[in-house]
Amino acid sequence: MKLDNTVAAVVTGGASGLGAATARALAAKGVKVALFDLQAEKGEALAKEIGGIFCEVNVTSDESVAAAFAKAREAHGQERVLVNCAGTGAAMKTASRKKDDGSISFYPPSAFDWLIQINLVGTFRCIAMSAAGMLTLDPQEDGDRGAIVNTASVAAEDS
Repeated sequence: MKLDNTVAAVVTGGASGLGAATARALAAKGVKVALFDLQAEKGEALAKEIGGIFCEVNVTSDESVAAAFAKAREAHGQERVLVNCAGTGAAMKTASRKKDDGSISFYPPSAFDWLIQINLVGTFRCIAMSAAGMLTLDPQEDGDRGAIVNTASVAAEDS
């Protein structure tokens, strides 16, 4: 896919880490980048740095994601690129025993659900909304309407 100033991109988790690096790399090629993140201060600063737009978004909410796509598309047009970097972790043992009193605790299902809502459902939510928008685009010379890239951090394996 040709990456230049005729292409718009959305990067989820774009305010820091892998998302910020991806946003900078796309912007360096001239791509119009929208950063989706909850970290408003970092996101606004990076958007200013790269000439992009920041959209405060919670990927666990249909309404929040839809509003962010609407804002990004109003500013840059329909995205041809979506890079999903939004994600989090909460490493802990599935079950453990305290050394001092022998009591047993387990990983709370509500914490696991929160991780799934961000890392899996949130990613899928952004994929579905972006893919629907990409269907409205005419194919480029290579026949592509767009590209979706899903990432994961090696940090998930560090715990």
